[in-house]
This record gives sequence, C-alpha cells and structure tokens, in this order.
Amino acid sequence: MQLGCFQSNHGLHQIEFASFVEQVALLGYTAIDMPLNVPDAAAIVRQHGLHIHSAGALHLPDLSPDATVQEESARRATAAIESCARFQIPTITTVIGRASGYSGEENIALFSELFTPLAAHAEAKGVKFAFENWPRGGTMLATTPEMWDAMFTAVPSAAIGLCYDPSHFYWQGIEYLQPIYDFGDRIVHAHAKDTEIIEKGRNRYGIYGRQLAATAEADWWRYRLPGYGAVNWYRYLDALVQIGYEGVLSVEHEDPVWSETPELALRGLRLAYAFLAPLIA
Repeated sequence: MQLGCFQSNHGLHQIEFASFVEQVALLGYTAIDMPLNVPDAAAIVRQHGLHIHSAGALHLPDLSPDATVQEESARRATAAIESCARFQIPTITTVIGRASGYSGEENIALFSELFTPLAAHAEAKGVKFAFENWPRGGTMLATTPEMWDAMFTAVPSAAIGLCYDPSHFYWQGIEYLQPIYDFGDRIVHAHAKDTEIIEKGRNRYGIYGRQLAATAEADWWRYRLPGYGAVNWYRYLDALVQIGYEGVLSVEHEDPVWSETPELALRGLRLAYAFLAPLIA
C-alpha cells in the first residue's frame, strides 16, 4: 500500500500543481490523485517519480430525468475514461448526486440507465469508477451500504467500485469497519481523513446541524487530519490489509485547523504523513 495525497483544501489549491507535486514528494508521499483539469498533470507527477492510482475527482451533474443532463454526465464520464486509458490510470474517483424529488428506487433506475453503458466502456478500457461515500447532506447516491447493494445490483459491472472514506461514515453514526469486509471486492481506492465530534455543538443543534441563519456559524462535527479525530486507524488499515487492498491510501486533507494558507496546508500534510507512514510501512 502506498501513501498518497491530492490538492483537497483552500491552502493546497493556492499552490501551483507542479510545485505541489514537488513539495509532497519531498515530504515522502509516493502517489498523487491526478486532477483531470490540469494540463500535463500525468507527466508532471511521473517526472517526480510518483505513482498515479486515481484521477479525479470527477464531479458529475446530479442524476436527472432530463435527457440533456444525463447526456452531459455521459460525455464528461466518457472523456475521463478516455483520459485515464490514455495515461494508464486505473481508477476515476467520482461522486454523483440524486435526482431531487425522486425516490431511491427511481434514482437507482436513472443510475442504471446512465452507468450501464459507461461501465461497459470503462471495462473495455481497463478503467474503474470509484464512488466516494460523501453524503452532501443526504443528497448523494453512493452514501450507504444499502445504496451500494442497489447500485451494484443495477450495474453489476466490475468497473463500478468504491472510494472508501471512513470519515463520512463516522459522523453519520455508521460503523465504518464492517463495510470494508462486506464490500472488499469493490473498494478500488481509499481515503485517509478523520472526523472530530464536537459534543457541545451536537447537544445544541442536534444531528441535522444549526437551523437558524442568525445562529453563529458552528456545527457538531468537523473533518480532521488522520489521528486528530475519532477513527481507529490501526483497525481501519488492518481491515484494508485483510481484504487484500494494495492500492493507494490517499490523504484527503480537509482539516480547517491546518488548511487556510499554503504553509499551514503543507504542514498538515506533513503531520498526516508522519502519523500514517509507520502504520503502512
């Protein structure tokens, strides 16, 4: 298993991509999630001797009964497949939202309509989609084991996989280890991000968060660097090893304490590397 990262917060996005790659290589990272919108990104990463396991994140339009919207999603996903095949990148990390006002079953039907041909094309090109379990306030599709089962039943292609992130499960109250064993053959990419529970905020706002615009900006949980929250990293990495995962563990640095400036953001990546590297040596 290799330790990777990508430009995942405000501070890191202020760094020119080639400089970012150079600096994280010096920190010890050996892999980068390649952005799809940076010209020559693959060449830049490989010039520094780093591995590319995934391209992304591919943010598609939400599922929709509107044929024009679905066609746009298909166009963008097809372009990503072609790009990954050209640069020999095996994985596309992605997310997709639900069609507003439609039931879960109706959304699965829309997903099947869109991704059945896309999955066949990806398989032919040797590329897999890795859907991250980011909930976006409950409006995304691939957020729970229930929905994963439905997605994989609707589109059984091996090109439909998961980008597993324990942080999203933790704050939702979903046990984050058992799904690794249950869906091990579908995990094609893995994120490293932690979650801190702020009990004072939960006691005041409840699990749905603050409801009044006049209330001071606050919440009851926040993303943290690995080791700064509640995820048990020994158990998480042990579970990935037990299912035979040999891909990249990619640090998704969204910790607000360490992300406002480029200097702080890089210090955060340094701290994440120092914490994780001994666990995957």
